[in-house]
Amino acid sequence: MNLARNRSIPRVTAADETMARVAHLYYVLGLTQSEIADRVSVTRFKVNRILAQARAQGMVRIEIDVPFHERLNQESRLVERFGLESAFVCPSESVPDISLSEIIGRYAANVAASMLFDGATVATSWGETLHRLAQSIDPSAARNLSVVSMIGSLATRSSQDRFEAASVLAERLGAECFYLPGPMLCDSIAAKDAINAQPAAQKAMQMAKSADIALLSIGGAGMSSIRAATILSDDAYRRVVEAGAIGNFLGRFIGPTGAPLEHEMNTRCIGIGPEDIDDIPCRILCAGGAAKVAAVRAVLKRGKVTTLVTDSMTAEGLLAPAA
Repeated sequence: MNLARNRSIPRVTAADETMARVAHLYYVLGLTQSEIADRVSVTRFKVNRILAQARAQGMVRIEIDVPFHERLNQESRLVERFGLESAFVCPSESVPDISLSEIIGRYAANVAASMLFDGATVATSWGETLHRLAQSIDPSAARNLSVVSMIGSLATRSSQDRFEAASVLAERLGAECFYLPGPMLCDSIAAKDAINAQPAAQKAMQMAKSADIALLSIGGAGMSSIRAATILSDDAYRRVVEAGAIGNFLGRFIGPTGAPLEHEMNTRCIGIGPEDIDDIPCRILCAGGAAKVAAVRAVLKRGKVTTLVTDSMTAEGLLAPAA
């Protein structure tokens, strides 16, 4: 299942680059042809003609598939730098009502779909990027799938609507879904131990550890998702940052090496942790944004990921010399 893009970089013209950018703006970001004409500095008539040409040449199908020279370069360098099996870099360009997480999630859906196979077990974390992946994935990608949550559940309906991925993915793929019956962060170790002792929790965690594919996300320096989901209070956030946390991975607060901190909050997490995923053969990390560069780099260097899906600006940050 090695999809590494270490092939020679095909020759791409400036016209190809323009065509791909116009297709991205129109089909992914949803800009009108007039808005695209203003952004690309061409006439609306030319935008229409470029889109027609993109369809005629097969660049636009159900996804945008064009070998941007710069992004292919970044993909090859990411594979080499971090020992990945594959890397996929999408455009960073966005609009106010479509976040970078949503863009990465849409592109990651095609990557994940290409790695599914009939009868596979898919373990998933949660977050906006994975939620968007789940919403966008091709429902005919594979059959007889099982989907299992890797970490505990979200507490509120609004958080589930925005961040929860397992149930959305299972419904989209017609798969059976297995949940961890408890919150991501318990209020005591005793509560965590009681939940972990339940047969349903033990079954879900064993399924997650032995999954065929893992869909992963990561919280960066601001840990915005777990704070927005009211899992982490402002005071608790301040305390973990003071303890050296640079991000959150599989519910655990990680330090600069990518390893979970020895912090009491990490002892109260429900679900499998970073130490439990090494035997999953395909581990896809979907993440991007300047605030996540340090955390993503640390996890990549620790060998926890086989495939990375990110955007071009984040890729540039990952490839730059570490400060």
